Amino acid sequence: MKEVAETIIEQILQGNSENLNLEFKSTFDFDENVWARERLIRSILAMSNTRNGGYVLIGVAENADKSLNLSGLDDAHLQLFKTKVEDLKSKVESFSSSPVGYEVGLGEYKGKKFILISVTEFPLNPLICRKNGEHKDKHLEEGSIYIRTLKDKPSSIKLTNPVDIQDFLERSSDKQISNLHKRGWKHDTENLSDNKSSFEKERGTF
Repeated sequence: MKEVAETIIEQILQGNSENLNLEFKSTFDFDENVWARERLIRSILAMSNTRNGGYVLIGVAENADKSLNLSGLDDAHLQLFKTKVEDLKSKVESFSSSPVGYEVGLGEYKGKKFILISVTEFPLNPLICRKNGEHKDKHLEEGSIYIRTLKDKPSSIKLTNPVDIQDFLERSSDKQISNLHKRGWKHDTENLSDNKSSFEKERGTF
């Protein structure tokens, strides 16, 4: 687990709210709290399917008035989490159709400890949930694609909104086209100087 500078945690918390590329999680017992663990896994999958990826910060709760409670991780939860980094990786990979790019770090802010998970956007193939989770609330469902959305409020949810679906499909196609170019594939738009226009034209015949 890498060390995260306090300035980075401070910068992440500056907006004082979640956004498309940032999600907060309160402290939890990784072994016993299946509900929270599977919601964390869903968030990692969703963040990887979101443009530019993002962060999941563990140790931030929400008060009754919706303000943030920077409580940090409970000491027992933190010590357990330190021993479960590989277990988390194994569980994430077991739910994901493709490898997930993320890094787990430990940082401190105002004397409190936080876990920061930095997630990168999927490089080629989008992530599809490959099996059902254990919890009855069905946070993880086989065949579902999870994504971050700003509809109503920042959330990690199933991909169902038409606008999100359109953006997701275009990003997926552009990544496939870029990969084909790297492998020597040519298209009749090859000489266009505007990459965005080129991708839009190629996407139409992809």
